[in-house]
Amino acid sequence: EMTEDWNTFLLKFNDLDLCISENETLKHLVNDTTTPESTVTSGQTRLSTQSPQVLEESGPINISVSITLTMDPLKPFGGYSRNVTHLSTTIFGHQIGLSGREANEEINITFTLPVAWNSDDCVLHGHCDQVFYSTCMTITAANSVFPVTVQPPHCIPETYSNATAWYKIFTTARDASVKYSQDYNPFFCYKGAIGKVYHALNTKLTVIVPEDDRSLINLHLMHTSYFLFVMVITMFCYAVIRGRPGKLRQSNTEFLPEKVALSEA
Repeated sequence: EMTEDWNTFLLKFNDLDLCISENETLKHLVNDTTTPESTVTSGQTRLSTQSPQVLEESGPINISVSITLTMDPLKPFGGYSRNVTHLSTTIFGHQIGLSGREANEEINITFTLPVAWNSDDCVLHGHCDQVFYSTCMTITAANSVFPVTVQPPHCIPETYSNATAWYKIFTTARDASVKYSQDYNPFFCYKGAIGKVYHALNTKLTVIVPEDDRSLINLHLMHTSYFLFVMVITMFCYAVIRGRPGKLRQSNTEFLPEKVALSEA
């Protein structure tokens, strides 16, 4: 079980760089018989998923949360003529700092955009500007990958976008360890756009110590305080006892000259 909460878990996604490129989508379609483009009917838009949604018994689960996604186009990226509504990528647990068995777990991530992303603005301004979207991020992974603490509010991918047709772009993820290593590729995502995830801290997701643990901590603090109190009293008593002979010796030496003077007289 993971000891981290959902704040620390989602913050790890901030270190990922997502390469949004048409080449990645074409690469995925070589071994995929399905098309990334599909039509959403009005009946489908009313569907809702339970969160988390169990795909199989003891298999991966879906958890969808709202998160900010920025897309920073690199020159000479010119946008997409199609209306992009979904971004998808696959990472491994070690890319977001997971260790042990979870480090090799496969994690599928799909971003549902609230509105379609296309090249209209690029054509209008003559270049593509950075865009910000509040997306619905669906994480599909084994149950052991997720924190066991209070979950953030869930979003529903099927009703998140107002688009009537969707087009999915597949992306490649690069984590911070690769970005700052010798394997760094300066041409990463050439002619594409870099996607970045941003999670804002939610104080309601911070782990709160359970009542039983708080009682145990208070008991330990009480015992420690009692021990320190006894130590202070002991040291004080020892200082008082050791201090008296010194004062007596000092007072005796002060009166010695007077006694010598009286004896001589």
